[in-house]
Order: sequence, then C-alpha cells, then structure tokens
Amino acid sequence: MKKRITFIIFLALVSVMSQAAIITLKSGKKVQGEVLINNAEVVIVRDNMGARFQYPASEVISVENNAEQTTEEVSEVEEKKTQGKKVAFLLGIGEGVAFVPNEQVDNMLTGELLIGSRNIGKKSIFLGGGLSVNTFFNISDKTNYVFLPLQVAVKVPFIEGKHSPFVGANLGYGFGVSRNTVGGLFTSAEIGYRYLANSRISLYVSVRAQFQQATITAKTVIDGTTFNNQAGRNFVTLGAHFGFSF
Repeated sequence: MKKRITFIIFLALVSVMSQAAIITLKSGKKVQGEVLINNAEVVIVRDNMGARFQYPASEVISVENNAEQTTEEVSEVEEKKTQGKKVAFLLGIGEGVAFVPNEQVDNMLTGELLIGSRNIGKKSIFLGGGLSVNTFFNISDKTNYVFLPLQVAVKVPFIEGKHSPFVGANLGYGFGVSRNTVGGLFTSAEIGYRYLANSRISLYVSVRAQFQQATITAKTVIDGTTFNNQAGRNFVTLGAHFGFSF
C-alpha cells in the first residue's frame, strides 16, 4: 500500500515537473513554473504554490520547456483577461505658453480624457479618441477662451520595452464654448518619453505643440449702433504634457 502511494506521488511530481518551464526576463530574473498562456502579448505562469504571475511578452527573452497544452478552462479565462486589457483609458494634463496674433494671451491649461486600444498590430501603440478642455488666458482684459476639442489620438513608441521615446499626434475639431467664440480645426504633435509600468499602466511625459483655429466676434458700439466684427484667431501653444494610461 505504501509503495503504491509513493508511486502515485512520484507520478504526480513527474507530471508537474514535465509541465514546468523556465522564463527568462530582460531584467535577468528567471521564473520557474507552469506556463498557462504564452502568446505575442503576454506570458502567464503559475508556480508550484499556485500563485500566478503575468509578464508582458516584450519583457520575456525566452521560455524553455514550455507546456504544449493547458486546460480549456484556464485558457478561456486568461484569454478574456488579456483581451480586456487591450482597452485603455488615458488621462492627460498640460500647461504651455500661448502665441495668439492680436491677442495678449500668455498661457494655456489643458486636460484630456481618451479611450482606445493599447495594442495595434501586436505593438504597444495607443490609438483612440476622446475629449479635452483647453483654456487660454488673456492677460489684458481677463478674458478666457475655452475650447472643447473632440479628437482622435495616437501615441507610437520607438521601441518595445519598459523605457522608450515616443511620438504622438491629435486631430479633431475644437468647439468654442466661450462667449462670442466659434471653434475650428484642432491638432497637436508631441515627442517625449514613455514608461511601461506593467501590461496595463503606462506613463507619458512630452513636449507638445498645439494649434486651435477659432473665430472671435467683437462688439463695437458707435453712436448707439452695435457692430459685430468677426476675426479669425489661431491659438498656438508650446508646453509640457503628462499622460497616464490604465
């Protein structure tokens, strides 16, 4: 009886060891365990204590002695999790110096909320759309110009990894919400640094240039008669921008 139990335990250990793999990360760390999922986006490992660990595929150098098959239940659950992580929200804030012809506008504040995909073509490219709020401050008469750009946005890293420079661009229409202000074309371009904290969280720091087209209506009263004078204004800004995607 004891020999039979010992034999069963031995077979179980052999079975577990046969499914074990050694995952080598770019950091030099090596992880041993059962590989549940190994694809172009993520590697998920379960150690001999039952704990699961997840690593972006871009951070994995090699997987040795990988198990060929996993249970259907585990595969379905983990695949759903991985697919869900393709959707990302991006929050951004920024401040810049504004240049507006014929207007004494000295600075601009911006905030944005975007939603999109964090993986395009198996690359960690953010592509999405959303809304931002841009406020320009006029130092001469304390008048503020506020625009709500509805836009599409893209952020492309130069390399796949935890640290990478990136370029980005936004394009849309900025709705003027201030009095006597009509919006127009909105666009921006940026270059900066991206830090990939994990498979879900990324931080962006950049220098961004923005362009906002608008039409301003100024009222002039002459001899009791009100005249409306419309003039085009191009709001151009250059400043720092910070983003956080999750």
